Amino acid sequence: MKIQVETVSPVERKVTIEVDPDRVAKELDRAYASLSRRVKLRGFRPGKAPRKVLERQFKAEVEGEVAERIVTETFTEAVRVEALPVVAAPSVSITEGVAEGKPMRYSARVEVKPKLEPKDYKGLEVTRKPPEVTDEAVSAELTKIQDSMAQLVAVEGRFEAQEGDWAVIDHEGTIDGKPFDGSTAEGVTVKVAPGPITEGNVEALKGKKIGDTVELDEPFPADHRDEALRGKTAHMKVTLKALKVRQAPALDDALAKELGIEGVETLDALRTRIRSDLEKREKRRAESELKDALVKAALAKNEFEVPPALVERAIDTMIEGAAERFARQGIDIRQLQLDVSRMRADLREQALLQVRGALLLEAIADAEKVEVTEEDLEAEAARIADELGMPLAKVQQQTRGKDAREALKNRIREEKALSLLSSAATIQQ
Repeated sequence: MKIQVETVSPVERKVTIEVDPDRVAKELDRAYASLSRRVKLRGFRPGKAPRKVLERQFKAEVEGEVAERIVTETFTEAVRVEALPVVAAPSVSITEGVAEGKPMRYSARVEVKPKLEPKDYKGLEVTRKPPEVTDEAVSAELTKIQDSMAQLVAVEGRFEAQEGDWAVIDHEGTIDGKPFDGSTAEGVTVKVAPGPITEGNVEALKGKKIGDTVELDEPFPADHRDEALRGKTAHMKVTLKALKVRQAPALDDALAKELGIEGVETLDALRTRIRSDLEKREKRRAESELKDALVKAALAKNEFEVPPALVERAIDTMIEGAAERFARQGIDIRQLQLDVSRMRADLREQALLQVRGALLLEAIADAEKVEVTEEDLEAEAARIADELGMPLAKVQQQTRGKDAREALKNRIREEKALSLLSSAATIQQ
C-alpha cells in the first residue's frame, strides 16, 4: 500500500492511497466466496455457483462493498502509520475503483488537530473576583427557602379580588360558538394578574366579588401546543368561586427542622449551613472565572485554526446536556419546537472558545511534559465521589473503562496545565 499525505491547511490533510492489486484480488475472492454461500441460484447448490455466474448478476454490488471495506481498512492503517491526529470521518473520492488485477486508488480529505507550539503562556496578567459571602446573600437564600415553602390559604374577611390574589374559578369557553377541548373546567386556580389565560392569568377578575362572572375574549398564540387552537380567539365565561393568597411560613426553628436536612434543627444551624454552601459555591465560581480568564489570556497570545468538526461536536454536547437537564425536570426537549439551527448558531462562539481552550491546554501540557499518575487518577476519583456524594467504589467502576479512563486522564492533564498557568500568572484581586 502506498500512502501520500498532503497538507491542505493546518487543520486538514489530503491522504492519497494506492492499494496493491493482490490485496484487491484477495478481497474480491473473499467477497464472492461469501456471496456464493449466501445466495440461492437455480441449478446450483449453495456455495457451488461459478464466480462468472455471480459476476454477471452481482458484479456492481460486490465491487461496491469491496471498495467500501478496502477504504475503511486501509484508511485506518494509513492513519496509524502516518500518526495522523484525525478528528472526523474522511471525505473519500475514489479515482480508480476495484478491478481484477489492478490497483485501487482513492483520496481522502480529513480534518486533523492543529500542531501547536504554545508561546507566551507564562506570566499572564488576569483579574479575579475573590470569593465572598455576605450576610445579605445568606438572608436572600433564606427568603428563597421561605418563599418555596409558602402555601395558598383562603382569604378571610375579604370577598373582592385584588391584583396578586389567587382565584379559584369555573370556566367555560367557545370558539365560533362551539366548545373546544379543555374549554370547560371547575375548581381551576389562576392568578389575578396581567397575562394570557393560557398561562394561568385572569386580570379581568380584579375588583370582582366571589360569585361574579366575567366574560372575555382570549386569543390563542400562533404557536400554541394544540394545533387546532392556534391563532383562534376563544370567548370565555369565568366565575369566581374563592380567593386565596400565598402565605409563607415564619423564619424560625420549626421551618429549619421541617426542611429535613441532616444536622439542621434550628434557624441558626440553617444559616450556618447556607453560608457554608454559599462559600463552596463562591469558591467554585472564583476558580471557574480564574480558569476562564487564564485560558482567554493565553488564547489572546496564540492564534490558530480549529477543526470545524470539533466545534460542531462541542455544540452537540451542549445541546445534549441541555436536553438531559430538561429531561430531569420532566420536559422532552423535542416537544419545545426549538429552532435548532438558530440554537446551534447561538452556541457556536462559545463552542469555538471551548475547543480552542482545550487544544491550547493540551499543547501546553505536551510542552511542559505533564504526566498523569495512578495516584492522580485515584485522587480525582475520590474528589468526584465527595463532590457528588457517591460511593468511591461506584466512581471507580464508572471510570474503569478505556474511554472513561482516557477522559479522566485528559481532564486531569488539563487541570495540571491550568495550575501551571495560574502559578506563573500575576493575579489581581
